[in-house]
Amino acid sequence: MNSQSAITPPPAPSYRRHGNLLVLSGQVGVDESWCPVTDTFHAEARAAFGNVRRVLAEAGAEPHQILKVTAYQSDLEHFAAYNEVWTEEFPDLRPARTTIGAQLFPPFRVELDVVAWLDNPGATT
Repeated sequence: MNSQSAITPPPAPSYRRHGNLLVLSGQVGVDESWCPVTDTFHAEARAAFGNVRRVLAEAGAEPHQILKVTAYQSDLEHFAAYNEVWTEEFPDLRPARTTIGAQLFPPFRVELDVVAWLDNPGATT
């Protein structure tokens, strides 16, 4: 882990659901205490994907239900490292994806924007 101080969670829901569509708020590499995981890009990206899995589970979904991932990276020099983590996260069925270079809130180097499809339509939340 690292010695970063905890950050304040954003004033937004972790996801929104409408029928079968599930849209996650951007997920960054923080641990369960909201401390940034910035040791390495790999660790940060894995933590961001871990938060995606956590939010999916909270909404009643699983990673295989992800339709699209948009990754915002502060430095596209990390593109190869992102691809390594991507293939760990999605060894078989891979969702559509886009990678964009963007200025992110420090100290983050990657943020994930995820859209998933739910098998069980429910109320809008």
